[in-house]
Amino acid sequence: MNDDMNNNKVHNVLLELQQQGLIDANAITEKAVDNNHQEHTPWFIQVLFGFSGVFASLLFIGFLSLLLFETNAFDSTIALLIIGLSLSAAGFALFRNKHTRDNAFMSSLAFAISISGQAYVAFALLSSDLPEPLNVWLFLLIQSYMTLIMPNVIYRLLSTLVVLGCVVYLLNYYHLPEVSLGLLALITIVANLQRYSLVQSVPTKWRLMAFDIIKAIAYASALMLLSVSVYFISAEYGQDFISDGETFSYNYYLAQGLLILTSLYAAYLILERYSVKLLSTVGLIVICAIVILGVMSVYVSGLLATSLIIVIAIANSQRVLLGLGVLALISYIFWYYYQLDTSLLIKSISMLIIGIAMLLMRWLLVKRYAFDSTEQVNTDEQKERLL
Repeated sequence: MNDDMNNNKVHNVLLELQQQGLIDANAITEKAVDNNHQEHTPWFIQVLFGFSGVFASLLFIGFLSLLLFETNAFDSTIALLIIGLSLSAAGFALFRNKHTRDNAFMSSLAFAISISGQAYVAFALLSSDLPEPLNVWLFLLIQSYMTLIMPNVIYRLLSTLVVLGCVVYLLNYYHLPEVSLGLLALITIVANLQRYSLVQSVPTKWRLMAFDIIKAIAYASALMLLSVSVYFISAEYGQDFISDGETFSYNYYLAQGLLILTSLYAAYLILERYSVKLLSTVGLIVICAIVILGVMSVYVSGLLATSLIIVIAIANSQRVLLGLGVLALISYIFWYYYQLDTSLLIKSISMLIIGIAMLLMRWLLVKRYAFDSTEQVNTDEQKERLL
């Protein structure tokens, strides 16, 4: 009975999406129905399958590597590339099989084989005689292509994480690490807040696939943004930046300025949903809150980054992303507070000032919104009496 009710709900949702032009009519009878099992599997079950696939791929890589060492295949970059691409093609073929999508074991097997193939491709490119930026660029292009064609949510999520990691690495290599936070924040904002606009710009027959890809990019970019906001601070202290032996420092003000600009763009998109202008009273209060939080947290950019993730999650009603953002915010505050770079008293005062400022902004915003709502209700009542 529950299965029938779920199937009816799925059918109704698909019909609504078809009426809005988000999916094609053929997708309802073919692709959407084939992906029904995967789409309605709980997210934590998909994550467990993903972890099991990664663990299986590590075991498979270890077993296959022992065999390859005996044949001296690791001495040839071309041989490793052929092996990696062959395993990736085999994983793709398994993923495209309908019986694989309906079988959890076969899905995990396809996931393990494809991950192993990409690991061999990465090892072949990074250990080759190619110049350092070129091999990373090639691996980035291969991973981007695999993200597009692999019909698996967890694989696309991990592959997108690898792609974004390569982008951050290349920005560091070209001495542009300050761009990373703003770029990742912009990708997160666009993938989460403008998801349906992007899907509608894609041809109808590709919209279902585009929606899955954008969803993977949304979560992957949020995870990478939270990680990078912590990494750059600890990396500068540990001298982990790629600088070719030169003295290289991280410009906090430029990085935080870009992050503030992207946060303002997110505020503009969210306020636009409720027909609130950015230069209105409510909009100006939101702008002041973002600027104050950004200025006060110049050296702790994770506060603004995690707050941005939390706001986006609340705006889109994404409980998983909201839990991730809250957990990251709490962890980041503890991590920052107990670093021995400055006095704990100074950190306590700065965090107290930020908290008081945010509470004042919230009080002002709620008071203004309540006042506007009450004034609008009274105006409507007066109009009804006159009529």
